[in-house]
Amino acid sequence: MSEKRRIFVVDDQREILDLAALVLQGAGFHVDTAESGIVALERLRQCLPDLVLLDVNMPTMDGWQTLKAIRAQPGFESLPVAMFSVKGELHDKVHSLQEGATGYITKPFEVDELVRRVERLLNAGPESVQPSTNSSTAERR
Repeated sequence: MSEKRRIFVVDDQREILDLAALVLQGAGFHVDTAESGIVALERLRQCLPDLVLLDVNMPTMDGWQTLKAIRAQPGFESLPVAMFSVKGELHDKVHSLQEGATGYITKPFEVDELVRRVERLLNAGPESVQPSTNSSTAERR
């Protein structure tokens, strides 16, 4: 990877935040983190990410509210945002795209799958909504 792409991971669970940051940094990305939607919105203009991984279930301001607030900010209407959730059913993935997300990543995640999906979102734009081929493995972890 010739240039470091910036990923902004937003999740209220510190363990997920730290693991995702470690994995993505190890793959050559620059990673910024926030533990809430409110903090993410405060930091968005400072970190200017290439992609946001946004947890769906967070207190105070959930991922859907945060996504809408990101999309309402000038200059961020088309910023790639992948919803990051333990819910992995097809209807959850379809709902995320209907709400304006670019992609959907199921937690817990396989390390290699997270990196591949992030690279795909950065390089190819919106993902097609398909059940993950790794879903049974991810659910067992």
